[in-house]
Amino acid sequence: MLGSRRHFPSLTAEPELVYLDAASGTPCPDPVIAQLTAELRGPAGNPGRGGHPWARDALRRFEVARASVAAFLGASSPDEVAFTRGATGAMAFLADRWGPGALADGGDILYCPGDHLSSVRPWLRLAERMRHQGVRAVAYRRDRLGRIDPDDFARVASGRTKVVVATDVHNLHGTRTDLDTLAIPPAATVCLDCSQSAGRLPLRLAESRAELAVVSGHKMFGPPGTGTVYVRRSQHHRIAVDRAAGRSGPARHVSPLTDAAEEGSLDGAGAAALASAAAFIDGIGLERVGGHLTGLAARVTEGAARIGGVTLLGPPAGADRPHSGIAAFTVDGQAGADVAFALEQRGIYVRAGDHCLEGPRDDVVRASFHLYNDENDVDRLLQGLAAAAERD
Repeated sequence: MLGSRRHFPSLTAEPELVYLDAASGTPCPDPVIAQLTAELRGPAGNPGRGGHPWARDALRRFEVARASVAAFLGASSPDEVAFTRGATGAMAFLADRWGPGALADGGDILYCPGDHLSSVRPWLRLAERMRHQGVRAVAYRRDRLGRIDPDDFARVASGRTKVVVATDVHNLHGTRTDLDTLAIPPAATVCLDCSQSAGRLPLRLAESRAELAVVSGHKMFGPPGTGTVYVRRSQHHRIAVDRAAGRSGPARHVSPLTDAAEEGSLDGAGAAALASAAAFIDGIGLERVGGHLTGLAARVTEGAARIGGVTLLGPPAGADRPHSGIAAFTVDGQAGADVAFALEQRGIYVRAGDHCLEGPRDDVVRASFHLYNDENDVDRLLQGLAAAAERD
């Protein structure tokens, strides 16, 4: 199955296309499409919003989906996971509904300005709103390869540190954060953005230093607009629940997290489809997916090194550590948009632009692989890059 496109209708429909933008969004495989279709064709009950059989069965299916996704993420219990509209909504929820309680007595929020804006901006807005209560946003740096600088992190961490916002896998450099190497104050709560690691690398959130996490469904073969937020049960008391908001009633209460994050009518179809995506990945095995991506990334590293004028931004891929399958690069003298357009003319789709990061990234192009890519896709990318480099 690894390296095969046969489970992805959007890819089989265009057999000559090389899709290398998984970090922006992945196509849905057949099982996810089938699950979503079945949910939409079936009984239209609103989960938990009625006592009739359709509503009761919809609620049962919703909770089955929650349990499946929680197990996939390595949570201790299903009540630690709530469904959201993507990782952006999940991170905003944490800053808006968990953050004020955690920072009521002041303190520092540690963040990296070089991380995805949807991870950074909600916490900067919170710090601004709570500045009169002694809340500050304090920045730490990444090095030129996208790794968190442990010395700089240790410099800014202190007894005032209440929240550490970190990215599990960086969306441009592809580097994975090892929280154990950082001098995180024992009393600080870690919030981890897992948008680029879920579905690529194993997540064992119950064993992690992170007590908060967000996941993007559309980057792990789920439908657009799906995602999850993880809050360890020990942090539930800090969540502000709006008792006046539309919820499904006391009969649907699962936890303070679900009460707060799943207000209004529930997206049962999206939840079931996301659970199907998790089952699809589990059926292949995350260890196998990671090994496949590592092999492709190593081929990119070796091939790019032989092309003059092409520079990879992240650390080189190696067999000794799993790789996310994200490879960003520059071509000397070429704007990123021009390189991406040249590749597009060869049927290769990559990402150029600001990459949802602060500051100029006009020269950077990102290729991101997943389980449906193979060595031929890598070779076509390298051929395209060689041709682009020759134009300078």
